Amino acid sequence: MSDTDWNSNLGGGFGQHGTQDEFFHGTGEPVDSLTETWFWNFHVPQAAINCFAYCWVHPTLKVVTSGLMIYQGFKASHLECELFEFRDFMSMDVIGDGSDIQLPNGLRVQVVTPLEHVRLTFADEQRQTSVDVDIRASGVPIMRANNKHFEQVMHVTGKLVLRGEAHQVDCLAVRDRSWAEPRPENHNPAPPYTWVTGAFGDDFAFNVGSHDDPARNPEWKDVMPAPARIFNDGWVVVNGEQRRVRHASKLTRRRGDRFSPISHDYRFEDEAGDSYHITGELVAQTNWGGWSNMTCHLGLVKWDWNGRTGYGESQEVHWNDYVWKMAQSRSA
Repeated sequence: MSDTDWNSNLGGGFGQHGTQDEFFHGTGEPVDSLTETWFWNFHVPQAAINCFAYCWVHPTLKVVTSGLMIYQGFKASHLECELFEFRDFMSMDVIGDGSDIQLPNGLRVQVVTPLEHVRLTFADEQRQTSVDVDIRASGVPIMRANNKHFEQVMHVTGKLVLRGEAHQVDCLAVRDRSWAEPRPENHNPAPPYTWVTGAFGDDFAFNVGSHDDPARNPEWKDVMPAPARIFNDGWVVVNGEQRRVRHASKLTRRRGDRFSPISHDYRFEDEAGDSYHITGELVAQTNWGGWSNMTCHLGLVKWDWNGRTGYGESQEVHWNDYVWKMAQSRSA
């Protein structure tokens, strides 16, 4: 199994969800890298603000990494964020059964109605930052075939105060939930892997996870080999109907110094035979080493699809070989 198989919908189709999937499972092969996660997010696009909130549990090790970051515009480092507040080594007591996650740093996520409504709050007086948002389902969970991972389109409303400046939150965002699979931290000798989401309204949202298509001449093409599998997973929701993406071609433009994404260009087709061409520009960005053997470039994307504007998340992972080889090629 490759390091990115946990990003794939192996077997195809959709799984089945139940209310228990909102809560802590704690199941799976008891290896050290066994992982369970919650990801919540929201944005204020008119102010180029993005929020990334995450809870990452290692049930075998009984350790929790969790917190949130909120950033406005482009940041060269995670510590340039208006707020970065993550704790890496916490007891599993902080998550309980997953119905009321409370961290020592003040982040709290309460399940109001499973798979329908979550409330996220945070307050830090010293940094003049607070969050009070309701995250309500815009659609039902989109479950992978293995019944261990789902995404869900959510409508997020509420208030954000960021370094003393107040903002109203009213956006569509895609959350992510997973359990019972190992996530090894091994080095991966591959080019960047990109996971994106986008929502254009209640009638259309999408998610794609893939590498660049080598046929479209990405900047790494002559520097390192292409992976055996370019496209890992994807879906669209069209007027409430869930469809799997059956193939996708993506090209990302990146900065010349940090190799962070500037824009994405996606062409893909769903299982109903409908084709899509969606382009996006990053309007806010930071990075985070979720674990030490990689860097993840996080960002808010302004998407264009058939003249419509949508917003969503961009998460692109880089490993050592890619960054080192690109740096060597640029200095040659």
